[in-house]
Amino acid sequence: MTDTQHEDKLARYKDMKGYYSTPPETIFAAKKTWVEQRRWDIPEEFVIKVAPVGAFIMKEDNPNQRYAPDEIVKDIEESIEAGACAFHTHVRDSQGRHTLDVSLYHEVIDPIKSKYGHDVIVCGCPEGGNTIAESLRPILEFQDIIEVAPITVTAVNLAGDFSVVMTSEIVRTHVEFMQEVGCKPEMVLHNLGDLSLVKRWLIDTGVAKKPYYFRIAMGNPGWGYIEDPDSMFQCLTFVVRELKKIDPNCAVMIDMAGRAGLFSVATAISLGLMGARVGMEDALYMYPHKDEVIKSNVSVVKHAVALVEAMGRKVATAEDYRRYVGIDARKK
Repeated sequence: MTDTQHEDKLARYKDMKGYYSTPPETIFAAKKTWVEQRRWDIPEEFVIKVAPVGAFIMKEDNPNQRYAPDEIVKDIEESIEAGACAFHTHVRDSQGRHTLDVSLYHEVIDPIKSKYGHDVIVCGCPEGGNTIAESLRPILEFQDIIEVAPITVTAVNLAGDFSVVMTSEIVRTHVEFMQEVGCKPEMVLHNLGDLSLVKRWLIDTGVAKKPYYFRIAMGNPGWGYIEDPDSMFQCLTFVVRELKKIDPNCAVMIDMAGRAGLFSVATAISLGLMGARVGMEDALYMYPHKDEVIKSNVSVVKHAVALVEAMGRKVATAEDYRRYVGIDARKK
């Protein structure tokens, strides 16, 4: 087709409308309907809780993993200075194995509370003992110091070949005891079926007391199914939606677990949730699309703070955390 033919074709289009609209002058008027868009119902404060060391990831997995109490204390202090308002910690023995030795917990918790006092929340670890009494011993040892502690409501493969099966009796006993000594239960879900378990074991029975507080810990192998961006959004939004059906006012935190890394933190911020647990307990990698092993807990906290601020929310204080989960600050 020649240029002349193209020109002839355009000439035939000269009277054809390019679009249909209201009077053109409205384009240049103030956009009142755009200005009056409804604000989203998202709380401003976002809790960052650091979990510097867990029970499973070893130095062979990540050489940067901490074992010694003084190393853990240093990591926690740096993380608090960077913006974390709470910490959840395990302790390891001289071989790097998980232990519930309360003397080692004192080596970690005592200096942190002495330095930061009411401005930091201690999240305990009442699991991993051979008996319920052994698991709950640290909660009683640190009564009025440990304000929050997790209880896993699941049967899950936690680390490759190691599996854990919880029963309704075990879970209810933990929650009842924690509430009796003034420790807020953090009900942890590792799989979609845990929604059914937590509802039947703790909610419908009236064992768990309001306000309900949940943490979604999915993403590692055997923990839910998060293998790419789509499955991450589908899995996390589904669980959040179902928890809000249980109680629209429940508090929900997402765990930085598995390959999703910091993407899970950004998801929690976007969904308007209360916060995220970050750190080297449940995650090896900083990002899902890079083989960048986490170098330090404080680096994760700093990235989380940057995400919170970039998305217009504010890093929460310990008092904000207490308000979210219904802890009476006057008793602390």
